[in-house]
Amino acid sequence: MAVRFPVSRLCVLIAALGVCVVQAAEPVIVISTGKSGGGYYTVGDRLKSVLAEQDQPAEVRTSAGSLENLTQLDDPQSPVSVGLTQADALKRYLKDHPAFADKFIALGEIGKECVFIVTGKDSDIHTDSDLQKSQGKLIAVQSANSGVAVTWEYMTILEPGFKNTAPAFVDGAEALLQIKSGGKTSQIQAAMVVQKPMAKSTEMRVVLENPKDFRLVPVKDWDLNDKLPDGSAVYTFENVTVAEKKWGFDTSVDTICTRGLMLANKNKLSADQRTRLSKVMLLAASRVVGDAPK
Repeated sequence: MAVRFPVSRLCVLIAALGVCVVQAAEPVIVISTGKSGGGYYTVGDRLKSVLAEQDQPAEVRTSAGSLENLTQLDDPQSPVSVGLTQADALKRYLKDHPAFADKFIALGEIGKECVFIVTGKDSDIHTDSDLQKSQGKLIAVQSANSGVAVTWEYMTILEPGFKNTAPAFVDGAEALLQIKSGGKTSQIQAAMVVQKPMAKSTEMRVVLENPKDFRLVPVKDWDLNDKLPDGSAVYTFENVTVAEKKWGFDTSVDTICTRGLMLANKNKLSADQRTRLSKVMLLAASRVVGDAPK
């Protein structure tokens, strides 16, 4: 059986020859996450720290979100070897890139993320079925490559009626301002946020602190039920608590939730790197995932 020596010891053993043989270092693990300071970026940074304890270098990269992460992970010319994504974005990506199913491995889940649709207090939108009516309304989502945009697009595939409300790529805070100031005259009548249930995003803080101006829209259309290749649900239907109100009452809404996933391209990692990553997510997942908000 071959005996492997550390590089420093190997150099000592053959120093008399005046030569030092150094094994080629394994490539850096490149992790594609999300916007700087966001939940995905925090998870990637934590993973980098845990890997550093094992002398495995890693690099964390920002991105526009799930779709860009999947594209970079799939691209053989890209150094990205680990990517974070929503389960629905993965399902959507596989629809157009079925060959990717043989390239990726799932390292683990990084938390539950739920769909929250916000509208004005006096809006005509009371349920998700109102978004399926042809009324010329717009729903604000993040950039086209964001997980939020992919979620909305995937919802329109599962329930075509949602196409009657077109997406507007507008910042969430700006959209809420239009909804509040424009009332029923604003073309943007709703805004969508995808985040962990109790995360304090800017949009959710505005909604919770201004109950006279905004409310959450229930999302319960059963046509949104779908499965991933492994048979697990893309969305679960849940009653989600978003904040603890005073006097002991919860603020909750019926909506759909998906999972955050950590994926790796097995063709871009060595067997040792795949093993290390798997062990990290098995033995130190709490250190990596924590309670980072989305």
